[in-house]
Amino acid sequence: MTVAQIFTHAFTFFDVFGVVLAGVLGGMVAREERFDLVGFVALAVMVALGGGMLRDALLQKGPPVALTNPFYIGGAFLGALIAFAMRMTGKWWNRFFIVADAFVVSTWAATGAIKTLDAGYGVGPAMLLGVITGVGGGMFRDIAVGRTPAIFGGNTLYATGALVATWPAIVLWNLHKPFLALVSGMAVGGVLCVAARRFKWKLPVNNDYSLTQRVRVSFEEYARAKAVERTMRLDKAQREKVRLDKRRGEKWRREKTMTSRRRRLRRRRILDE
Repeated sequence: MTVAQIFTHAFTFFDVFGVVLAGVLGGMVAREERFDLVGFVALAVMVALGGGMLRDALLQKGPPVALTNPFYIGGAFLGALIAFAMRMTGKWWNRFFIVADAFVVSTWAATGAIKTLDAGYGVGPAMLLGVITGVGGGMFRDIAVGRTPAIFGGNTLYATGALVATWPAIVLWNLHKPFLALVSGMAVGGVLCVAARRFKWKLPVNNDYSLTQRVRVSFEEYARAKAVERTMRLDKAQREKVRLDKRRGEKWRREKTMTSRRRRLRRRRILDE
């Protein structure tokens, strides 16, 4: 078996495993929403195949792989049936799905970037379609159930992890190492997503931020600081003036005292003579 064949089989295995797992995750959302079997299958297909089908449609390099390879649709259906038949709840199931979802999203992001580069596009489109491949299905799922897509904020790093997963994949693909590109993208993005969940890493949220307001506040703070500085300078000058006046007064009093002493001494000499 050649290296190219090994890479093809490994690539397909990772992809189909991700499809099954994503189908289970979509089915778990359907269980939360109390959908019937059709709802389970629909959400499973959206989550598992939505991002990849959108990527293939945008690349316009033939029909989507999900429609030509029966393992993809079959994997999505299998994930839906597993979620329909089993209630997977509890701490350990939750941990498993967090880790598995992180690595699956990163794998799909690296896959999308590699396929985009194979199609002859540049680095920018590769990163864009990599992220779409990774998180597009979850976005379709959230829209279908009437939620705000989770990637739009308020959650730990997710789409960012997919974006980071495309970077080593792009670099290693350009070095003619496609298998390492896939594995490294999966590892880097997956570790980042898991660490973000563990340490609650999030992107900053715009709480009614305004650049003009920030500039105005900065100018006001600067004006207040300058006013305080001027006041301090005036106070210092005033204190210096008081000190000099005091010193002059003391000097004047000393001189007056010395003059008085000289006068008394002069009078005594005159009287003694």
